[in-house]
Parts: sequence; C-alpha cells; structure tokens
Amino acid sequence: MLEVDGFFRPAAVTLALLTAFLLLRDARSDLRARLGALFAIGTAAYMSCSGALGGWGVGSLLLPLCIGNSVFFWWFALALLEDDFRLEALHAGVLIAVLALGFARFGSRLLEYAALGQALAIVHNLIILTLDAHILLLAWRGYDNDLSESRRRFRLLFLIGGTLAAVGIAVAEVALAGRPAEAWMLALQSVFVSILAAAAAAWLLSASTSRLAFQSMTAARQAESVPVLDRQRLIDETLAAALERAINIDKLYLEQGLTIAALARRLGVPEHRLRKHINEALGHSNFNAYVNRHRIAAAKAVLRDPQLAHLPVLTIALDSGFASLPPFNRAFRAETGQSATAYRSIALAEARGIKGQVESEKS
Repeated sequence: MLEVDGFFRPAAVTLALLTAFLLLRDARSDLRARLGALFAIGTAAYMSCSGALGGWGVGSLLLPLCIGNSVFFWWFALALLEDDFRLEALHAGVLIAVLALGFARFGSRLLEYAALGQALAIVHNLIILTLDAHILLLAWRGYDNDLSESRRRFRLLFLIGGTLAAVGIAVAEVALAGRPAEAWMLALQSVFVSILAAAAAAWLLSASTSRLAFQSMTAARQAESVPVLDRQRLIDETLAAALERAINIDKLYLEQGLTIAALARRLGVPEHRLRKHINEALGHSNFNAYVNRHRIAAAKAVLRDPQLAHLPVLTIALDSGFASLPPFNRAFRAETGQSATAYRSIALAEARGIKGQVESEKS
C-alpha cells in the first residue's frame, strides 16, 4: 500500500498544480478561476501534509493551505453554483475560524494535550461537515432551476463527488483521533484525489474559460462568431412566440411556485427544449432569476403608481407571484439595489414633483 501511495500522491500533487496553472493561465480574471486555482493549490498542499509524518510534519508555510482547503473548496463550489457570488466578510470569517481551530489542533498535538486535540478535531471537522452539507443542499435545491444542462450534470457528478470525498476525509480525521492514518487509507486517498485532479486537468485543457461558464467548445465558438443581432435565426420561433405570450400576455409568472416543468407543460413543449431556449436564446442561467425579473418589474409598476400607494408591500409581493415577503425583499434589493419601501418613496416623490411642475406650468 505504501508503494501505491508513493506513486499516486506525487501524481495528485502534480496534477492539482497543473490544474491551478491552467486556470490562472487562461481565465485569471474570472473569480471562479482564481478560487478554483486556490482550491487546487490547497489540494496539493493537503496531499503533502496528509502524507508526511502523520499529517503535520511539513513546513509551516504549507499549514495554512492544508488547514484552509476545505473552506477554499466551499468558496469554489459557491462560485460555480451561484451566478452572483462574491466573497464577503462571512466567507472570510469562516476561513479565520477554521484556521484558528486547525492551528490550535496543531499546538495541542505539539504540547501532547490529547484530550484537547480530540475535542478541537471534532469541532473543526463539524464545521467542515457543515460547509459540505451547505454545498450539497445548494446543489440539490438549485438543480431544477438551473437552465445550463452542463452545470446540472456537474452538480450531480463532480461537485457531489468532491463533497462526499471531503466528508469522508473529515469523518476519517475524527475517527483517527490524532493517530497516524493507516497505509490503505493514505493509498485510497492519493488514488482518489489523483483521479479527480486528472479529470479536472483534462476538462480544463480543452477550454478552461468556457468550461468554467459551463459551455461546450462549440457553444463558446458559436457565441463568439455569431453577432448578437444575428442570433434570432438560432431561436425556435414557435417556442419563442408561445413563451412570449405566456409571460407578457397571460402573465404566468404571477403564479406562486411556478416551476420550469409546469411552464413546459403549459406550453406543451419538452422541458429540455424550454431550458435550452431560456438559457441560450434569452441568456438566463437560472429559472427563478428569469421569473423573478418579471415579477419585480410588475411590482415596480405598482410601487410607482400614486393611486396604489395604500397597498402594503406584502400585498404587492404576493400579487407579484412571491410566496412571502423575505424572498421578495431579497430579489427586489438584488434587482434595484434598494428596498421596495425606499423605491416607492423615491418614485412617489418624483411623481408628486412632476405633477406639481405640470400644474404650475398650467397656471
């Protein structure tokens, strides 16, 4: 088993570093690429840490990368799953907490405080398991609304596989209770990570920038070669007309809980065709975001109307198709940068100002 680990572990480190190089070479301006490269470098560091002297006998410069790699994976997964993901204070806070716990574990081991080290290991890995559970939840909950077929496959394959691997590592670390890993564990780890790293490197060698956006090479070239004004010829005109009627005339987006499956049934078309049309022809990657844009537009029209100023915001949210106020507030702020109440106040003040100016001119 040691021979297997001795072969595959350096291979895993090399392939992980190759993946980081490809990402930074071809798409370093993309946040997803930078976070992916950070995760790949962290994976290389972790493979070095976990394979040397029971896991901690490596240079201190590698320790932050080893300890923080689970958080790097969390960041990278969030960036791939959420179109509007940005690193915020919460994400940095989680990294600081994980690093603090990791270094505390290292210190307790140096000082031979076994009980403290085990307790810290449990807390540390519970945090990691929580991050993994969060990723799995996002992958599951967003599956139906994701309009990119390649990203839907990605949710089920690479992401969940990587998350389960991280869960396995966390559980194994708690079970080992600070003891050196068995030879078969190290061999299994190095083989599994080598396979994932090789798959990632091969995936990115074709076209890293388009792959990160979940596009095929053909689709990426097509998007570059076909001017925006000429793309109408690529659209299924019958489906486009039916969707236009359903959204702008029948206003199906006002129905609470509308799903893409339900909309496809109403239009009488296969769900995969509707997904492809909204994604490729209309440029939306998430069905909820597509529907919410229409709902917010309807809500804004009501909020601007002085004759409807008596309506509570909750009523407007429900009438616009939202199931409750919190998701309406989040969607409205994401679309406009302000709350619905603030938007209404400004819009009504402007309307009163225009009305006063008109009356002044008449007099």
